[in-house]
Amino acid sequence: MNRRHFPLAACCGALLLAALAARADEPAAPAKPAQATDDDLRIPGVFDSALPRTEKKNSLRLIVHPHLGDFWEHTHLRTALGLRYGLTRRWEVTTEADAYFSHGLRRQAFFEEKGFSALHLGTKYQLGDPAHLGWETSVGLDWSRPIGTPPPEVTDGLKHLAPYVTFSRQLVDHPAWRVFFGFNYEDITTTPTPGILGKNQLNDDNVGVSGGFLFVRGPLTYTFEAAYDTERPIRGLARDLVVLRPGFVWVVPPRYTFGARGQWLLGFSLKLSHGHDGNDLGASAKLRVNFDFKRLLGLKKEPASGR
Repeated sequence: MNRRHFPLAACCGALLLAALAARADEPAAPAKPAQATDDDLRIPGVFDSALPRTEKKNSLRLIVHPHLGDFWEHTHLRTALGLRYGLTRRWEVTTEADAYFSHGLRRQAFFEEKGFSALHLGTKYQLGDPAHLGWETSVGLDWSRPIGTPPPEVTDGLKHLAPYVTFSRQLVDHPAWRVFFGFNYEDITTTPTPGILGKNQLNDDNVGVSGGFLFVRGPLTYTFEAAYDTERPIRGLARDLVVLRPGFVWVVPPRYTFGARGQWLLGFSLKLSHGHDGNDLGASAKLRVNFDFKRLLGLKKEPASGR
């Protein structure tokens, strides 16, 4: 989200925070509220860091992730559609495709232009605590590339291959708090698909480190991450990117989803970045909906859990 749209997203986030704060004084419900998992928290643009915990064994999740900011930023609305499967209790795989269509609020009519713009594949394996220091550890790999002939505004036109390692530790004396850090490498290749880079986005091979903390309060997880990525060691280019991003992810209680199926998550964050394009301050508000795919197929009959 660029700076001219920052006030709108910031006001939306402030109103939501005020509503949540008002509800904090109400008596606690007897049932334990659902909480966001590590995979739930990773909403691009709101919280980018990978965390170590993986999907439950044999769990199959359908992910729907519309980019709501596109309504006022772009002519097309992007929506990620994907599946995440727990192969074992330690190993998960994810496949996701980005669809787009003209939303009708700008120069093009509703659904006049539509298609798929990108394919994402990912996997993560949980190593446990190999050093016996109280740190959960995982390794993972993300791959993505443009597909089809999408309009430049919905893609960066690049192929990404990004292995990473991530660590986290829950504080024993303060279990609501958790700290994390990780390292990543990103191999970037230009494709024939034209695209538009975001402000300060790196477009060549780079390495990075990130870290931060989480604070869980019922269905609300407050997040803070700091990241540094650089092209210097790989290409010798003097391009760096520093990002600070405070935010939150809220598991929306069923009473606010009007009986809709699935788990609804609303994320909001502020972003301060400094890179080769200068300083940038922005905000992002995004929605994600997770469905138990086995239940949708009628393969699972028991009542839905909090996840």
